[in-house]
Amino acid sequence: MLIKPLLTYPKQAEFEELLNSCGSMTKQLEDLGQKLSVELLHEGIEDNHFRRYSLLHLNQRAVVIACSSADVNAEFFSTLLKNANTTPIGKFLFAPHSLVQRKPEMQIELVTIKQIHEPHLQDYLRQHYQTDQEFWLRKSEFNYREQRLNLIEILLPEFTDFF
Repeated sequence: MLIKPLLTYPKQAEFEELLNSCGSMTKQLEDLGQKLSVELLHEGIEDNHFRRYSLLHLNQRAVVIACSSADVNAEFFSTLLKNANTTPIGKFLFAPHSLVQRKPEMQIELVTIKQIHEPHLQDYLRQHYQTDQEFWLRKSEFNYREQRLNLIEILLPEFTDFF
């Protein structure tokens, strides 16, 4: 597999807005005017959580790798993840009249592969990027009644091509 050279992120206001927005990443990507598609990498039960790992592509280029995770007893979110297939979960989470709420405290940090603990995310990044490549990582929590969904989104440096 081809390992990419060290890449940098765009230094434009539009990218900063996308990175820091509490809105739907799906909607923001669609607003870039590109063709958005989802590739399901893996899904299943890990540590009593249903986890879904996916890649979001713009014009067939991977731009986000994500892990969505819900306790298996969180029926609403587990069912949502199991039935999402190749539909971005943002379509469900941010749907009109949705009762799902995103906690306002979204974590955003610049990380290396070593700082990413989810094995499927780490494996993908190791196969495609140099060890010291930096990535923007966002962690969000969504709530529906007493249930919780955790979302990790890693913005890949290929975003440069779209700004």
